[in-house]
Amino acid sequence: MNKLILKAAALSIIGLSIILPSLYAANSNTIFKDQVAVIMYHHVDDEAKSSGTVTTQLFKDQLSLLKNKGYQFITLQQFKEFMQGASVPHNAVLVTFDDGYESFYTNAYPILKSMRIPAVNFVITGDLEDPLASYIPSMSRDEIVEMTSDTNFIDLQCHTNSMHQKLPDDSAMLIGRIITNGTKETEDEYKQRVLTDTGQCISKLSELYPEPIDSYAYPFGIYDKLSSQYIQQAGMKFAFTIVPEMATRDLEPLQIPRINAGNSAISPEGLEASIKRRVVATNHPFNEVPLMETMGQLGGKATMNSKSQVQIQFQNTSWIGTINSQKLTSLTGGKTLNLQKPLYMKNNVVYIGIKDLENAIGVQIVYNPTVQSFSVRQTPAVKP
Repeated sequence: MNKLILKAAALSIIGLSIILPSLYAANSNTIFKDQVAVIMYHHVDDEAKSSGTVTTQLFKDQLSLLKNKGYQFITLQQFKEFMQGASVPHNAVLVTFDDGYESFYTNAYPILKSMRIPAVNFVITGDLEDPLASYIPSMSRDEIVEMTSDTNFIDLQCHTNSMHQKLPDDSAMLIGRIITNGTKETEDEYKQRVLTDTGQCISKLSELYPEPIDSYAYPFGIYDKLSSQYIQQAGMKFAFTIVPEMATRDLEPLQIPRINAGNSAISPEGLEASIKRRVVATNHPFNEVPLMETMGQLGGKATMNSKSQVQIQFQNTSWIGTINSQKLTSLTGGKTLNLQKPLYMKNNVVYIGIKDLENAIGVQIVYNPTVQSFSVRQTPAVKP
């Protein structure tokens, strides 16, 4: 009984050592707030060479730089609460790993534990049956139990049970349809396969770990509407992609973006720069934007001729309008778009309402106050 009390006290102290820095960071520099930089790793190893591998030194240096610059590392539980409406510390970072490699236990975990940095690993639970049989050795059940028993800031979640594979047609197994003896599986068979696999992943991790198993990382970052729907039916509330953006609570919780950190070419400074480039203004500071400059930043184009006619081009979309007019006409179909505010000029610069521009080019536009530029948001927001 005394041992249990001592262990509970030790875990409480470890928990406070994570929470308190999050609330009272020594470095008060606010780089961003009300959003989370979810960073992604796979393999930490000093011998292996691959695009998804970092050395132990680089891993430690990346985390050290972020910590010294005032970034505050949060747990998966804090992140889930944030997505459901709670606040997070300024400069919040969530560390994630995919695949459940043993290198997480042998190389990454000691660094995370010594620095008191939380992390979540999305595990391929089918590999638990024979951890050393996979191409890269995987964590064993005993290793998982040891980490989660010794700390309260290491999480394990789902990366499928046995669907982290490509089918013969090169489609991801999660979204593809299996063909057996020339017969393609039915839609109901596909649904049951995803439900069963996700249920198996949840069941196996639940045997090792007392926290809710309700989060998922898509294999290869590939998913579609049906696969997201089915893993949700199986019990998943959050799912992570590989779209490199910041996570804000207005986003679809089954399409959470992540910023890659797990490449040997990403220096500590490069990782911080990558995060800063993706900061978004959660309360948009502009009602209208300079059209030509903004379209250039979004990857499109806007021009004006001598007749004060303005043309907007973005991907396969093309519109034309006139200064002081509240209408745009499609050049690819004749459709008319009524604007909330007229196009206007000020100091020889053409301005358009940002909501009008979003409606015209069919994307969500976000502003990065750190680098003072606009970009297209790839992760969809939850519909009101």
